[in-house]
Amino acid sequence: MTKTITTRRVVRSAVTNFFRNFWVSVAATSMVAITLFIISTILVLYTLAVLSISNSQDKVGVITAYFNDKTTDQEMADIKAEVELLPNVREVIFISHEEAERRFRERHKDNSILISSLSEFEKPVQASLSIRSEDLNNYEGLYNELKSQRYSAYFDRVSDTRVVIEKLSRIIDFITKFGIILALIFMAVTVMVTFNTIRLTIYNRREEVEIMRLVGATNWYIRWPFIIEAMMYAVLATLIVSIVAFGLLYLLSGSIEEFLSLDSLGTNLINALFSRIVIVNILASLGLSILASYIAIRRYLKI
Repeated sequence: MTKTITTRRVVRSAVTNFFRNFWVSVAATSMVAITLFIISTILVLYTLAVLSISNSQDKVGVITAYFNDKTTDQEMADIKAEVELLPNVREVIFISHEEAERRFRERHKDNSILISSLSEFEKPVQASLSIRSEDLNNYEGLYNELKSQRYSAYFDRVSDTRVVIEKLSRIIDFITKFGIILALIFMAVTVMVTFNTIRLTIYNRREEVEIMRLVGATNWYIRWPFIIEAMMYAVLATLIVSIVAFGLLYLLSGSIEEFLSLDSLGTNLINALFSRIVIVNILASLGLSILASYIAIRRYLKI
């Protein structure tokens, strides 16, 4: 019973301190929220870049080999079977002239001039093989194999789209490095703001703290309200950023999923990101706030 009463008093004291210095508390909470929003943005960009790479590998097919017009249907079938037996090949997809033309017409259905020009050619769109590997590191070997003399009589050209994935990988590296630097800067600012807020609270309550000392209050009974107050900044900031993040994801997820074709990956953007955002934010905010309040207490609360 005594522990319950003590806990209630400590929490009530923390809440009182929060509202007693309301605008200072708002400033501290805002700083934590800005830091969390930056962390959330970095997490979203990083996840989207990773999903884009996965989509590039799984949907497009990194290597596409186009048959020349001299290659017969039987030769195409034989080449497909042969390529499927190459080491590290996960899947080979054959797209016939007819299927390639159908996709071309669908893609350019609004361009009547381009569509009408197809009738001038016997086989306007080339048949092709789309080759997917077990590992991105194996694509260079496959590309060189398909460009070799063995297949030169059948393939008009071989398109290697690894450059797209390599660019996305560089984007991920940039986002990661820049994001870490930016997040660390705002984390440091958050710690300083929270530190100064708790320091100001300690100064404003110095007489009350002295009275508690005189009546025999324990050190942690005096300290806990300041720590809980800092935790309130963290929880409130996490709640604000989570609501904003969910709203933005709800409004933009449809367009982003369509643009990145995430349906092919079986991925829902809100499911993939929102829980991560909340978990990362609550851990980061609580960690920073508790650290800042503990440093302030150790330095300015001489008990």
